[in-house]
Amino acid sequence: MLQASVFDRKKSGCLRFEFSLRCYTLPQNSREGRVITHKQSLKFGAFLVALFAIELLALMLPSKLMITGHEGDLMHMLDASLRIASGEMPHLDFMTPIGILGFAPVAGFLALGLSVGKATLLAEAAMLAIMLPVIWWLAATRLSRGQAYYFAIVMVVTMMAVVYGGGSSTISLSMYYNRWGWSLTFLLLVAILFKPHRMLGEAWAAPLVIGLIMAALAMLKMTFFVPLLPIVIFILLVQKRGGLLIKSLAVGLATGLALLGWLGLDFFLAYLDDLLVVTRPESARVNTGASFNDIVASPHTLLSTVILFAALVIFRKSGRMQQGLMVFLLAPAFAYITYQNWGNDPKWLHFLVLYIWANLPDAEAKPVFGVPARQGGLTLITASFTLVFASFFSMAGTPFRVAVAAQTDGFSKLELNGDVSDIWLPERRISDIISEQAIEGWPTLSPDLEPLIIEGYTFPDCKLSKTLVAQYAGMVRQIEALEGVRGQPVLVADVLNFLWLMGDVGRVPGAAPWYYGDASGLSDARFIAVPLCPAKPDLRAAMLAQVEAGEYGLTETYRSELMVLYSLSKPPE
Repeated sequence: MLQASVFDRKKSGCLRFEFSLRCYTLPQNSREGRVITHKQSLKFGAFLVALFAIELLALMLPSKLMITGHEGDLMHMLDASLRIASGEMPHLDFMTPIGILGFAPVAGFLALGLSVGKATLLAEAAMLAIMLPVIWWLAATRLSRGQAYYFAIVMVVTMMAVVYGGGSSTISLSMYYNRWGWSLTFLLLVAILFKPHRMLGEAWAAPLVIGLIMAALAMLKMTFFVPLLPIVIFILLVQKRGGLLIKSLAVGLATGLALLGWLGLDFFLAYLDDLLVVTRPESARVNTGASFNDIVASPHTLLSTVILFAALVIFRKSGRMQQGLMVFLLAPAFAYITYQNWGNDPKWLHFLVLYIWANLPDAEAKPVFGVPARQGGLTLITASFTLVFASFFSMAGTPFRVAVAAQTDGFSKLELNGDVSDIWLPERRISDIISEQAIEGWPTLSPDLEPLIIEGYTFPDCKLSKTLVAQYAGMVRQIEALEGVRGQPVLVADVLNFLWLMGDVGRVPGAAPWYYGDASGLSDARFIAVPLCPAKPDLRAAMLAQVEAGEYGLTETYRSELMVLYSLSKPPE
């Protein structure tokens, strides 16, 4: 008679059945699911490359790129990228709090002679191509098969999207660096928080991945680097992985020293100055949308906050104390990063899905408030993905929207100097100038601002509405017709300064592509154009306050239905 004995998997690490004195060791199932095998990891690698190739091909096939939203942000990105492509350096030659990695990949492809749309799409692809080996390594060493495919799809979709997310159906090249930051964050956290089940170069690959990603975040956006750095250090200390921490810090510091030697000390001091500008209370860019309270507890975001802390409770109550601590530590970082990124898109929910999935409580774990802990974890996974699905679907659908829009009428080409444009915008945003005007006798559009009066002329109480490119194109045509002004550096008293991209107008040395409330560019501008209807009345007022504080002289040179142009004289020595 055959007798079978079953050994406890928690103690032995395997299920072992004895029949006629033979032992069969079954593949170990991790708590989160069957671990990926070597053969499956090779198939996964092929899938990863194929998905990347399909996305890239779909985006590169159309000869023109139709942009349906955020053209102001588009012009900001093109301004900075084309400046770098022409030889300027961010922070040294123009002010921006965004690191050089946010624009350099696009500038690199522009320098090769590509058009601006293709250059931006290829920059996204190049960044993802660098990440592909890391994605594969993390999947092969830390994830189950299901988790690996979910992770890969999220990473590829996030990196190759042509929209910021948020459930929007627009096509937009703006703010791609936020998606790059989230993708790097996902790689970093999976490397640190997911225990490897296969040692595939772990001793050297893990510190390289952690150190290089932290360096990349520092050179991309400090709003990712600053909140994550102390948490990463603390997590590695809690995990008693001091060796990995030291190696990772060594890699990060070595990378920083290499960049210091390449870019120079002045570059980093200027970068610090630009960052300090946006941290001041009077900065025009303290946050990028909703308040921090709204990020945490508004009707739109409260459920995501509840899910985050429900995960903490389930982990702690089911005995997974360290996992609960990790969620607790990451919560403020996720909230702050979301707060600092335009659109306030909680992409961290993708990581939460993966983390709960990888650490689901055992079926026999203690119930949490009467609910089986494992069932509670599965419910949170479903709720998290449901909340982030609109954003994910918005990004996943952009290759199809790009292809369809390329065959659609109703668009006009965005004309740029140097014939570098393959961007098309909706016709009305190229041909029409639309503004909002206050009705006489009713409250003003900007009740916090005093009426703008310069040399006795009172500017109308109005505000530009979604036709920024058309207004700047009109201003360029008027400036080009003025002898003595054409070709000279002209600063615009508004949020953006891209006149030089659209015609024979001089580029203002030092001027910020996106105005943050400081005096950048004033000392080198010959003229200042004050729009009658600015996109941001508060920023127009802030720049003119800088003119007054700097004791610059203003002399009216030209007035039209779009602007008043003043010659700008420097203050007396």
